[in-house]
Amino acid sequence: MIFTQSLQRIDASNPQDALKKMANHIKYLQEQLEYTLLNLDSRNINEIDIDKTTITDSTGSTSLGSFIYITGPNGESFTVGKNPQGKFEFAVKGKDGKQALYLNSSGELIVTEHANLTIDGGEW
Repeated sequence: MIFTQSLQRIDASNPQDALKKMANHIKYLQEQLEYTLLNLDSRNINEIDIDKTTITDSTGSTSLGSFIYITGPNGESFTVGKNPQGKFEFAVKGKDGKQALYLNSSGELIVTEHANLTIDGGEW
């Protein structure tokens, strides 16, 4: 709850006092709203609609929403979700942005020539 105080009872027969109470209450609302907005963080956010909001980090290398986009310092990236063109995308790119694997339009996982696969079969 942001606002803990209610407007005080206003006496219609005393307009000067009523205006003073209203002005004080508006000032209180403004102060509470400014404080809340300046201190907005994960402690006072309960839910985020990712269809309407994109969460990014301060460097722009990570973006979470209905489309997740994570980048590395050498051109690496991981994308998944509905892309800006409205199509589902799943892709992994390695160094220099070379595509290593992706889902094609038929839903098949394609491993490209830029992927080095190591399969650890464990111990037998």
